[in-house]
Amino acid sequence: MSAAGTNDRVKVIFKLEKDEDDYPPADYEGLWARPLGAGLFQLDNVPFFARGVAYGDVVSASSVEQELRFQEVVRPSGHSTLRLIVHDEEDVPAVKALLEKLGCSIERSHIPGLISVDVPPQVSMAALKPVLDEGEAQERWGYEEACLASS
Repeated sequence: MSAAGTNDRVKVIFKLEKDEDDYPPADYEGLWARPLGAGLFQLDNVPFFARGVAYGDVVSASSVEQELRFQEVVRPSGHSTLRLIVHDEEDVPAVKALLEKLGCSIERSHIPGLISVDVPPQVSMAALKPVLDEGEAQERWGYEEACLASS
C-alpha cells in the first residue's frame, strides 16, 4: 500500500494487535491523514480497529518500505473513538441517526453491522454512555471504547 493519497491526504499505517479471538480480522489498518510537516500527520478519519487514536489526533509516522508507519500520538485532539457492532444490519441506519442526533459522526465498515463513532470534544461521554449501555442491554449492539479523550 502506497502512502500517496489524494487531496493532500496520505495513509498512515497502524499495526494491529489481535485479541484471544484473533480479532481484528487484519494485521494493519490504514488511516487517512493530512501531512503537517516534520513527520507529523493529523488523522482525518475514524479508526475501525486501531486503538488509542481518534479523529483529529496529531501523530508521528516514519517511512518504512514505502509506507508511513505510525509511531505515537503527539497531540490528542480531544475526540474519542467508539466502535459498535449492530446485531441487526437493518437497524444500522436507525443507530446511525441516533448517534448523529447526539452529535457524533459515524463511519460504516465493509463488515456488516460494524460502525466506528467519532465523539467530538463538545459531546459529553457522561450523557452518551447511558444511551450506549441501554442499547447494549437491549441487545441492539455491543460497543467498545477504543480511545477516550482525557477528561
